[in-house]
Amino acid sequence: CVARLASAGRALDKVRTGLKLVDIVLKIGEGAGLPLIPAVCSAARGVLQVVQASRTVINDVLSAAQRTIDVLELLQLMAKNVERMDVTSRASVEDRMRELQRLLEDVRSAVAAFGKKGWLRHALKVKRRNAFSQLDSEITGQLDLLLTFYKIARDAHIIDRLQAREYAVEAEVERQVAERNAIGQAVDADALEKDSEVVRSIAVASGVSDTEFRSELLELGDEVRKGSEKVDQVLEMQRKVLEALSTNPPAPPPPPPPPPPP
Repeated sequence: CVARLASAGRALDKVRTGLKLVDIVLKIGEGAGLPLIPAVCSAARGVLQVVQASRTVINDVLSAAQRTIDVLELLQLMAKNVERMDVTSRASVEDRMRELQRLLEDVRSAVAAFGKKGWLRHALKVKRRNAFSQLDSEITGQLDLLLTFYKIARDAHIIDRLQAREYAVEAEVERQVAERNAIGQAVDADALEKDSEVVRSIAVASGVSDTEFRSELLELGDEVRKGSEKVDQVLEMQRKVLEALSTNPPAPPPPPPPPPPP
């Protein structure tokens, strides 16, 4: 599909931006005495480097990379306003920074699981506590507390950085599970991966190229692969027909015969 590019290429600009920002924030933060900034920057760098090394980058991983950049941008703002922090709050700030480091390390682990073959099956088995959206919510909670300690007002830019990010594959899996729960169907990973409708919906949500997704299907069972191949065969047939019509349009109908002589 032309609209979906090879996924690793989509991440390059975001990763480059993030890695440059890590160096900037580390320098400013250390100069300003921002508590535990080396550890948090190291964790953020770890997320971005795993994204950079991933063979496949689904939309959820792109969102995780963006959340990591959000963290860095807000830390940069805190470093510039470190004098506003009450010295009595330092221990609390250190606790929040330590938790932020842990959460980013969890994000790194989640990204690593989605950056290699088998990510589709992994998406069907992710537990809530390890989900991107759960980590996202906990990260923004820590950032919100830190901004309070630094007495930074919430302008439109900050509010945007604290908004929940979209994790499309995760949301689609949750939707499919909820639909099947509602009608009493099995919703374990084995049942979901054998449902071609589920697999196709995740293909769209993932944002990866068609070639990459077909490669990923090889990791699944024969039943899913056969169902997906049937759909591909129909689409391929339609493509060939349309291509043939555009290249060699059918001849116009012959003119009607002349009327018989009176």
